[in-house]
Amino acid sequence: MLETDSSPSSMDAISQQQCLQQLAQQLQALLRSHPHAFLMQIQCVVKQGHLMVLGQHPSEDTPDSQAIFGTLEQAIPTMLPTFQEYLGLSTDAPPQAKLYLRALGQRQPYAAHTFPLPSIAKPFEPLTETTNADWMLDRDESTANKNELHDREVSHDHDGGSSDDIHAATPLETETADLAHLNPDLTPIAHPTQAERSSLLPWIIAGIGVSIIGFAGGLWFMSRPCMAGACEPLQTAQTLNQQSLQTLQTAKTQQDLQRAQQQLADSKRQLQGIPKWSRYYNEAQALQQAAQTQAQTLDLALGAESKANTAIQKSQALPQSTADLRATQGLWREAIAQLQTIPQSNPLYTYAQARSTAYAANLAAIGKLSITEQQAQKKLEAAKETAKIAAARQGIAQTSENWQLAQVTWQVAINTLRQISSSTTSYAEAQRLLSDYQPKLAAARDRATREQLAQKAFNQAIGLAQRAEAAQTRNQWSQAVANWRDALTNIKQVPDNTAYAELAQPLVASYSTAAQQAEAQLQVAAARQRTRDDLNRICTGSPRMCTYAIDNDVIRVQFTSAYERKLRTAFIIGQSGDRGTLGGAVNHIETLQTALQAITDNAGLPLEVYSADGSELIGSFNPKG
Repeated sequence: MLETDSSPSSMDAISQQQCLQQLAQQLQALLRSHPHAFLMQIQCVVKQGHLMVLGQHPSEDTPDSQAIFGTLEQAIPTMLPTFQEYLGLSTDAPPQAKLYLRALGQRQPYAAHTFPLPSIAKPFEPLTETTNADWMLDRDESTANKNELHDREVSHDHDGGSSDDIHAATPLETETADLAHLNPDLTPIAHPTQAERSSLLPWIIAGIGVSIIGFAGGLWFMSRPCMAGACEPLQTAQTLNQQSLQTLQTAKTQQDLQRAQQQLADSKRQLQGIPKWSRYYNEAQALQQAAQTQAQTLDLALGAESKANTAIQKSQALPQSTADLRATQGLWREAIAQLQTIPQSNPLYTYAQARSTAYAANLAAIGKLSITEQQAQKKLEAAKETAKIAAARQGIAQTSENWQLAQVTWQVAINTLRQISSSTTSYAEAQRLLSDYQPKLAAARDRATREQLAQKAFNQAIGLAQRAEAAQTRNQWSQAVANWRDALTNIKQVPDNTAYAELAQPLVASYSTAAQQAEAQLQVAAARQRTRDDLNRICTGSPRMCTYAIDNDVIRVQFTSAYERKLRTAFIIGQSGDRGTLGGAVNHIETLQTALQAITDNAGLPLEVYSADGSELIGSFNPKG
C-alpha cells in the first residue's frame, strides 16, 4: 500500500499514476475500434525513463500484433504532449516506448515492439522502484473491463490464478534487461484512505483537469479519418481501383484509358486522406502502391496514344517531305515500343496488343509513303538530268537521226515526270517541268518529222534522177522525162530550215533543165519514131523496096537489089512499047518522092537515097523551111 504523504514526491507519483491510467484508457478505447484487437486491456508504466505498455487479451483471440503495434506507435506520440510533464520519461537519452502483448493467464508476453519517443522538454523525477514495477490497473476503474475479459477466460481458471487478478508481464527472452525489475507477484496498489483522499484532493482535481485535456485530445485523435470503425476512404479507393481494373480490361479507346486514369486519380486522393497513425495506413499504402504501378503503365499507354494522335495529325497534311515522313515513322515506332513494354499479366495487355497491331499498319502505310516520296525525288532528279541531255542533243542536232534522238530523250524525261505520284512533294515541281518540257518535245518532234520528210524527199529525188539518166543512155526518153519530172517534184518537197534544204536547192534548177532536155529529146525521139513508121510503110512491099537508117543529121534510104531489078525491068518493058507499065513505074517514082519529101519535112532531117549497093546517091531531100 502507498503511504499517505503530502510531500511533492508522493503527489508527483500519484499524478504520474493517474496520467498512466488516463493514457492506458485512451489507448484501450482506441484499440477497441480496431477490427483485429478484439477485447484488449492496456496497462502503462514508466521504467528507467521509458514508457512500457502491456496489452492483454483472452487466450482464444489471435489479434494482429503488427497492426496493433502500428496503431499504438502512431497514436502514442500524439497523446504524449498531454501527459509527458507527469510521466517522468528520460531526458538524458531519447526515451523509448516498449510495447508488449500477452494472453490472459500467461505470464510472458508473446510479442514486443520498441520505438523512440519525442524528447521531453521538462525533466521529471521518476517513480520509486516499487511503483514503477507494478503492472496494474485501478481496481475500481477497471472492474468492468476485467469482468468482460474474465468472463471469456473461464477456461483458464485451472491455471491457479484468480480471474480478478491482473498479472505482471514477465520478460521476453530478448528483452530481459528492459523487464528485469518487473515482479510478476506484486499485489495491486491499495486505495487511499479518507484522510489520504482529503490531502490528495487538490492533486486529484488537477489530475481530473489533465484527464479532461487528455480525453479531449483522445476524442480529437479518434475523430480523425480511419481512426475508429470502418475506413470509408479506403473502401471508396478499393471500389475505384476495381472499377479502373474493369475499365482497363475492356478498354477499346483512348477515352476508356482516360476514364480509368481518372478513377485511379480519385482513388489516390481518397488514400491520401488516411493518416499515418491509422491502422488502415499500411493497407492504404499497399493499395496506393498498386494503383501507382498501374497508373505508370496507364501513362505508357496514354503516352503511346498521344504520340499516335500526333502522328495521325501529321499524316493528314500530305504530301510531306522525306524528313517529315521519317519523323512520323519515329512517332509510330515510339508508340509501339511503349505499348510493347506492357507485360502480358497487365490488364492493359489486350488493349496494347490491339493498338500495336493498328499502329504497325499505320507505320507500314507511312513507310510506303516514305518510299514513294524517295522514289519521286529520284525520278524528279532523273528527269531533270535527262532533260539536260535532251537540250544538249537538240542544240547540236543536224540530221534527222539527231533530231529523233533529241525527241526520244525529251520523251523519256516527260515519261519519268508522269510517273511521279500526286501524293508526293515532288508532284508540283514535276507538273511545272512538264509544262516546260512538253513544248520542247513538240518542237523536237516537228523538227525530226521535217528532217525525215526532207531526207526522204531528197533521197527519192536523187534516185529518180539516177533512173532518168539511165533511161537517157538507153534513149528511153519517155521514161527519162517521167523520172526527171518525179525527181523535180521530190526535190522541191525538201522543207526549208532542214539539213537537206541547202543540198536540195541547186538540184531544183538542175532537175528542171534535165527534164526540159529530156522532153526535147522525147520529142525528137517521137518524131524519129514517126519517121521510122513512115519509112517502114514505104519500104515494106514485095519485094521490100528499101532499108533506112536515121542518124542525128541525116536519113539514109537505100534501095534493095530486088526493088532495083523490078524497077529496072519495068522501065525496060516500058521503053519497049508497054506504055502502061512505063507509066506505072513513073507514077510510083513520083509517089515515092512525095512520100520521102514528107518524111524529110516531118523529121526535120535531110534524106538521101542510095542504090542497092550504096555506092550511088540516087537522090536527096531537104526539109522545107
